[in-house]
Amino acid sequence: MRAFSDRLVEAIRSKGNPCVVGLDPRIELMPDFVKAGRGDLTREAVCGILSDFHEVVLDAVAGLVPAVKPQLAFFEQYGLGGMEAFANTVRVARERGLLVIADGKRNDIASTAEAYAAAFLGDAGFQAHAMTVNPYLGRDSLTPFVEVCKRCRAGMFVLVKNSNAGSKDFQDQRLESTGRPLYEAIARMVDELGRDLVGESGYSSVGAVVGATFPEEGRAIRAIMPQAFILVPGYGAQGGSAQSAAACFDERGLGAVVSSSRGITYSFGDSGISREGYVRSVRENALRMIEDVCGAVRNHSLASP
Repeated sequence: MRAFSDRLVEAIRSKGNPCVVGLDPRIELMPDFVKAGRGDLTREAVCGILSDFHEVVLDAVAGLVPAVKPQLAFFEQYGLGGMEAFANTVRVARERGLLVIADGKRNDIASTAEAYAAAFLGDAGFQAHAMTVNPYLGRDSLTPFVEVCKRCRAGMFVLVKNSNAGSKDFQDQRLESTGRPLYEAIARMVDELGRDLVGESGYSSVGAVVGATFPEEGRAIRAIMPQAFILVPGYGAQGGSAQSAAACFDERGLGAVVSSSRGITYSFGDSGISREGYVRSVRENALRMIEDVCGAVRNHSLASP
């Protein structure tokens, strides 16, 4: 099996865009046709609602985007039924030819990190293609994820500069040793850890999370990690623009993927919308994002020296 980074580059080129659809299940926001006749929210009902909803979404976007990003917290809030639906969603996404980035921001001490990596990336686990990882326990907590990525040809995205305003509280703190912000130190570690996982495409399967809401920081991080892929949240509902997200791309117009969740799956208006109308809404929302992001990335590439 080829490296995750190579498969991601191929998927981006095949679909003609670097857009990722986020999957954040919220039953109260879903259209009525998914929930009709389910009764009480038992484990089985929750699993059915979430699984059926995401199958509709995946069928709508499979021909449009290279990847999807299920947010684990939104599945976990529904207990066992939610996690069963997560497993179903990963399976269906893979069947539709979509890459799956499990967004759980997991980590712990080394032995627990091994278990997290095996759970989401290993052959006996959920079998996502990549996952998001928290770096704040240090290098030895990241190494188990790197090893699983090597063994399973998977990918990881390390939190470097998050999209929320509060990320400044810690990530922007300047280190006494260098006078530079903490997020730059983490970016340098990501670059080092990823050097052994660079694929034929020239990109590493060890990447970073950098919010679209911080374009100047995105440019600095891009320069520090020339071979890393960047997962860019914060576009759309969180206030990040396509232009600000484009700062995370390199001069070739590659090296990053941009995620949108609510703007794709929950911007449909009337809860009584038909199945066909909902599919049309999801596709139209995705196509608008694709046009917006691709235009901004082209302009960014043309402006690059």
